[in-house]
Amino acid sequence: MRSLKSWALALTAYLFVLDRAMAIPPLTTVQDTLYKADGARFNGVAYIEWKSFQASDASAIASSSVVVPIVDGSLRVRLVPTSNASAGAHYFVRYHADGRVVFTEAWNVPPSTTAVTVANVRIANGASTGGGVTPPSNLTIPDITGLSDELAARPVKGFVYTNDRILKTGPTGALEAVQGNLADCIRVDGSTGPCGSGSGTGAPGFVDHEVPTGSVNGSNAVFTLAQPPSPATSLALYRNGILQKPGIDFSVTGNTVTFAALSIPQTSDLLMASYRLPSESTPSGLAAGALTGSFPAPQIAEGVISNFNISAAAGIVESKLALNFPTHTNANDPSAGEKAALSGTAGAPSATNKFVTDIDGRLTNARPPVSHALLSNEHGDTAAGTVQRGDLIVGMNLGTAKWGRLPLGSANRCLVSNGADAIWNTCLFTGFQNGAIPFTGGDGTLAESPLHFVWDNANRRLSVGSNWSPSTLTVYDGASGAGATTLTVRAALGQGANPLQTWLDPAGVEQARMEASGEFVTSSVRAASNNTRAAWRESGTTNDPASKLDGDRWYNTTVKAQRTFESGQTHSAPQVICASTGGNTAATSLTQLGTCTIPPGLLQPGDRVAIRATWKRGGAVPVTVRWRWATAVAADFVLPANATLIETSGEAALSNSGAIISSHYLLQDRSSDSSLMESADPFSTGLTLAFEAFNAAPGANIALIQFSLIRYPAQSNP
Repeated sequence: MRSLKSWALALTAYLFVLDRAMAIPPLTTVQDTLYKADGARFNGVAYIEWKSFQASDASAIASSSVVVPIVDGSLRVRLVPTSNASAGAHYFVRYHADGRVVFTEAWNVPPSTTAVTVANVRIANGASTGGGVTPPSNLTIPDITGLSDELAARPVKGFVYTNDRILKTGPTGALEAVQGNLADCIRVDGSTGPCGSGSGTGAPGFVDHEVPTGSVNGSNAVFTLAQPPSPATSLALYRNGILQKPGIDFSVTGNTVTFAALSIPQTSDLLMASYRLPSESTPSGLAAGALTGSFPAPQIAEGVISNFNISAAAGIVESKLALNFPTHTNANDPSAGEKAALSGTAGAPSATNKFVTDIDGRLTNARPPVSHALLSNEHGDTAAGTVQRGDLIVGMNLGTAKWGRLPLGSANRCLVSNGADAIWNTCLFTGFQNGAIPFTGGDGTLAESPLHFVWDNANRRLSVGSNWSPSTLTVYDGASGAGATTLTVRAALGQGANPLQTWLDPAGVEQARMEASGEFVTSSVRAASNNTRAAWRESGTTNDPASKLDGDRWYNTTVKAQRTFESGQTHSAPQVICASTGGNTAATSLTQLGTCTIPPGLLQPGDRVAIRATWKRGGAVPVTVRWRWATAVAADFVLPANATLIETSGEAALSNSGAIISSHYLLQDRSSDSSLMESADPFSTGLTLAFEAFNAAPGANIALIQFSLIRYPAQSNP
């Protein structure tokens, strides 16, 4: 039986082992509030990655990553310190927002019992990190437990190891380069051969997580995949982990992916593609091996079939396969006379009309043709005539026959009756070019225009005005130097409520339509402005629409304002006329620090204009600030020597006779003052607001921090 002392020693050893097993590396908390350059708080995620390293307590930290959400600028994460870890230990951080990488940086985290900020851990590019754990200088491979076994388990270079080649494991397990031509395909056993010559299971292949080839620089829109997706709709394209929508964000042709202008990948964006490949049971491309030509209709290659492949019972040898000798007997062929007799025999060969030759016991000799005059009862012609070469008979509407003579050199012509005579006319043309659509020309004959009217039957595409067929229907006046493409769709008298045009998705569900009234109806409209043209422009109306529904929006050219209709009322949208920073001055004379020009015709009687300005004074000298409405001084306030900030505001109520202007100011100590005045300055021709200031004595400085003008257009709602 064990003594109490031995039990105590055993328990102590167990707790020590348990403590070691449950121990975790020391952690440091990184906590901070992140902002954008405009002062707004950052929202997004931080991708933190690291390579494997050894912590200060000898813990092995494996390569991995962690995703940390950043909400309203708040970042908090606990990480193993790297400043006292093995050499080179650090963290690589990528900040993502709005579907792209905003910026990247590296961290070197020090040991700390209190939270540290991002500024404490951020390191410059190329700075050395880690280094707190230094291995002994005389350390050898056997000194590290298990290292010899791990090295022995690694594959080694084989005899045929070559650079710039795909590797496979050889018979001894060594790495060997795959041999073959550069255009060959590689099988799973490491063998090579022409692509398309292998056998498969018939199931389609898959490509997962491929990175498309192309420059990710914010301007390049074209990227290339290793192979064409089959079908093209199987392509799943991700940008920074967000699935892109085909037809809106990108299009795919073959193995080429083209991004739309609004979806072009920006610098540091991450692209990833997954797609299906064609089934091996329906291969495509060049054939090889025992086949030649191209799939899907290859041919047996020359020399593949020989006498060895042909059964002796077939009675066929290789020479006959090569057609060196005929493979049938001519014993039953018709004689020359019998062949000549066939041309004068009426009827078609059948079970009751056997007229080929009696050498074949199943048939009889050819019957001689029935002898009759050309203008006999068989023809129903009552007028005698002499048959000449080139004469044909045409039936008349009176049951008689007429003759017509084929003009010499007149191909593609036929004999027709106009009711009184037999005439020749061009009625057939067989020399059309591939895809050309025949039509009746100006002279009433069949014609074609292979450059301007073409049907591509293979791709089911019609081109009108040119032979360029990039889509199902192409309308393009391709006349050299004089083309003008137009397309007219006109409502018919019975159009009623039927739309002029309708667009459907593959399931037949309506996506958009053009009504007969000219109204375009769709679920969504996306337009893109640029530095040369606005995406949306409305000519406007001098009077509001007579019939309005909730959600209607328009531009009224009389009041110069955008208007909307909600809850049975018309509403005008406010307009920001000016909003900017101003200047500053230390002068003791009146100085203009900012202006705002209102163009002619913008302001209307019934409008209200809101004016606001914020000022900041430096020094202890009193300063005067004011703003003018055209020629009228609308506000004039003195900032005392003990005040630093002043907020001035005002409103101008417009009428037919001018403007009534109220002004107000507010100081830091909450003291304020107001004024009211009337200006007769006309506003229909435009006017300028000026913000001015001066210092009472040298030694002070006054700055106009910001000023703004907002127009509230007149709106009557009786």
